[in-house]
Amino acid sequence: MRKDVSDLVQLGLGLGAAAVVAGILWKLKRRSEGAQPSVTKKDGGRREVPRSAASQGPSQGLWIYFGSQMGTAEGFARELEEEASKFDIEATVVDMEDFDPDTFLEHKAVVMVMATYGEGDPTDNAVEFYKWIHEDGREEGCLKGMSFAVMGLGNRQYVNFNMVGKEVDKQLEVLGASRVYERGEGDDDQNIEEDFEQWKENGLWPALRKALGKEENQAKDEGLESAEAALQRLTLQVKMAESARGLPVDPLVQVGGADIIGKWYFQASQASVVACEELRQKPDIDGGKTTKHLEFDVKQLPGVSWRTADNLEVLPQNPDGVVEWFADRLKVKDQLEHHMTFVRTNTSKPVKKPFPAPCKVQIALSIYCDLCTFPQRNTAKRFAPLVQDAADREALFGLVQDREAYQVLVDGRLTLRDFFELFMPSADIDLSAFVQLCQRQKNRPYTIASSSKEDSTRIGICVSMVQENHKSPEAVLKELGARGITLPQESAYLQRLGETASAPRRFRGLCSEMLCLRTSKGEKLWIAARASTFRLPKRTTTPIIMLGAGTGLAPFRGFVREFMVEKGSRSKTVLFFGCTKSDEDFIYKEELDQATKADPPALKEMITAFSREQKEKIYVQHRLREKSGDVKQMIDNGGYIFVCGATSMGKQVRDELEKILGSADYLERLKTEQRYVEELW
Repeated sequence: MRKDVSDLVQLGLGLGAAAVVAGILWKLKRRSEGAQPSVTKKDGGRREVPRSAASQGPSQGLWIYFGSQMGTAEGFARELEEEASKFDIEATVVDMEDFDPDTFLEHKAVVMVMATYGEGDPTDNAVEFYKWIHEDGREEGCLKGMSFAVMGLGNRQYVNFNMVGKEVDKQLEVLGASRVYERGEGDDDQNIEEDFEQWKENGLWPALRKALGKEENQAKDEGLESAEAALQRLTLQVKMAESARGLPVDPLVQVGGADIIGKWYFQASQASVVACEELRQKPDIDGGKTTKHLEFDVKQLPGVSWRTADNLEVLPQNPDGVVEWFADRLKVKDQLEHHMTFVRTNTSKPVKKPFPAPCKVQIALSIYCDLCTFPQRNTAKRFAPLVQDAADREALFGLVQDREAYQVLVDGRLTLRDFFELFMPSADIDLSAFVQLCQRQKNRPYTIASSSKEDSTRIGICVSMVQENHKSPEAVLKELGARGITLPQESAYLQRLGETASAPRRFRGLCSEMLCLRTSKGEKLWIAARASTFRLPKRTTTPIIMLGAGTGLAPFRGFVREFMVEKGSRSKTVLFFGCTKSDEDFIYKEELDQATKADPPALKEMITAFSREQKEKIYVQHRLREKSGDVKQMIDNGGYIFVCGATSMGKQVRDELEKILGSADYLERLKTEQRYVEELW
């Protein structure tokens, strides 16, 4: 008997397993239910192409490919697709996961929005494409006749900033394609949205129109679309019932996720928390100084495969009070325990679910919707048509056109609730529209702090709570006022806030607060493991140098646990660790002491830097300088260097290592040989 994924979840399968089984069932049903278009590959196989491409052949129009890990590149690609119509260009967005060489070779005009992941690597969905453009023996001039533009995304704090964007830009030209617009570089360490806006506004669309053989024209000023038109664009409708068995089933609403973030939901697993312990000697919760060690039981989760020092991605949950506020605003507060699912509307084609359903309304608002972040401009544009009050509507429409002014609200750490109170008191919006228009909740990655050799059934992470003070809401709105912008709801909004309107806002990271303050043993959270570049050398005689500060100790705690399993067989292992004070935030202190005192020592040498225990601040890079002779000798003897921590610390360590090694080229060679590896944030 065939079962929909909802039945599989009800039977107790995890979302990841249910999605796999349902995917198999879906493939069996494809032909009778209307499969999307596909192309024939040279090897005789078939690969699906985007449904949006059905109206144009691969040699027509503009094709926008994205390589995205956390959804930023995908968001930019879809923004370009929406803008293309204003310039009379038919555009199709393609997830790099659906890359097909034969189809790609036929394109006449492409835009590549490519994020760099980790240490200069392509994102997971772009790996096959990246291999393809670098393959030896690629036919010279195979892309002749193609026009292209590349927007790269990265973080300038990393050594290989925007490496994937640079490589794609270079290789497309090597293969014969013509660059029609300069490559853009988005820096996530600063303002990546501003970088993207400036890149496309410097002449992207005229260049693409020319490449497509169209005459020059100006963008059509379409204004703000009507609420009816905005809702017509939504392809799903929410249905609710007290029991999941009372919900309708639409066989053409498919599992798998409608975007990069949604796909993660369907691949994740639910794991129990089996340990939650404070690591600081002197925690201060109100001051934001707390660091927790958490462990997850993955014994019954075969889909979770991991190795020491990999990354564990955790899906955060919105606080109950925030969920209740939005439930009340959407008029479903008394239906939080009801079940919901999706059926199609405004389309006869197959549609993918944005997140796993059926699920309870409370779950949808708690873990799949980002309720704590002020929406990005593109998200605000989607909400704007639903505002009924003319003054509020005009204010929001004007603000989303002014990216610098809008950024004032984002930088002020306002929230989605603030957005609703400032702009949307009159908006007619229900749960169905809301869950499709709002931003998806993103997972947060943490470096694994345990050893798979010691125990492959338990994954440990260490998390410090992120806490910062920001301007008061009143000060943020005054900054807007200095730009000549006054919001119609400003007075009412500040009055509702009362005394808190003029008080500095305390920001706490959603996931770190959840893990440090709202998680206890026995709870279940959604997780997924992802491979990292941290890999110990196989030869036990190879020297290992580890440098970390704060929770940057995580992978090295995992390494040390592994050294202990290996009975101290590693000949040379050195750890540089930094924190503020030895009696306040020296995490895993007892374990590390035990490792150095073992017989034989699992950790041969531990060098500490306590920045606040003396007049002059001392950091790990200073200790590195003091041990420069020994470090140089270990590297010359084939040693590996691992660095984990804040990007600023990583840069200081790189600078110090260049001095120790005598040149930047030496450090680059170590990186190429994968003997120098960073994981920074």
